[in-house]
Amino acid sequence: MIIPWSAGGGSDVLCRAFQPAYEKELGQRILIENISAGATKMGTMELLKAKPDGYTLLFSNEAWITRYYARVYDSKVWEQMEPVGNVTSEPLAFIEVRGESPFKTWADLVKAAKENPGKLTCGNPGVGSALDIVFKEMTEKAGINVQYVPFAGGGPSKTAMLGGHVDFRLCQPPEAIAMVRAGKSRGLAVSTDRRMKALPDVPTFKELGLISGELYTLIRGVWGPPKLPSNRVDIITKKIEKATKDPAFTKIAQDDFIYTVDYRSPEQVKAFLLKFDRDFGPRLAEINK
Repeated sequence: MIIPWSAGGGSDVLCRAFQPAYEKELGQRILIENISAGATKMGTMELLKAKPDGYTLLFSNEAWITRYYARVYDSKVWEQMEPVGNVTSEPLAFIEVRGESPFKTWADLVKAAKENPGKLTCGNPGVGSALDIVFKEMTEKAGINVQYVPFAGGGPSKTAMLGGHVDFRLCQPPEAIAMVRAGKSRGLAVSTDRRMKALPDVPTFKELGLISGELYTLIRGVWGPPKLPSNRVDIITKKIEKATKDPAFTKIAQDDFIYTVDYRSPEQVKAFLLKFDRDFGPRLAEINK
């Protein structure tokens, strides 16, 4: 199982939590390999050239679309791959600061940014992330100039934030929940319409007026190589669906990491990607002019 992200990020943590349940359904061990270079490109290329026998798969979110518009890819590579089952969904964005940060609220951060234009730094999980939309719109709405610092995934951006190398970061809530609960970090906003039960003190983007237009859900799941035979897709899909119902996995995913377990069939994943590309492609293209 290829993870085209660095260790410690959302896809990595979730895949490793999913591993025991999926192994139980398969009846064999799975080798997980992080291939994170090139803003998901190296890991994705490994999948695209893999033998279509079902033994090489990839676990990720739908980052290829955003990276296509950021010119990381020169074609819509997700149209070549075979989705074999989605595992979870989650809100797109979470604004996080370390526990010792002087910024207790988004208003505090905005005030400091206006007093020190171009000095504050925001970490993000890589060039071409969907969080590019969030960063652009929230800084424009707030009227602030902040440096945007890309990393090789959520793990490195977390390390940089905790070490004080960036002032705040954009990530997904499941990547931050353990640190927030431990008091090592603090949330300033989350991209939901209503406050999350797991994070009741964190205001929503809607409350703060941080972004216009639709805020979409991030999905994470399993992908097969091009030309994976339909009978293999069916076998893998059924095992993934069963694994998502495993009580141990659902407890970890939903209670520990606050993911929503959200199995989707290959057809449902394809429909989601088509809609995402149609709805957000123009916004991404505008950002990456």
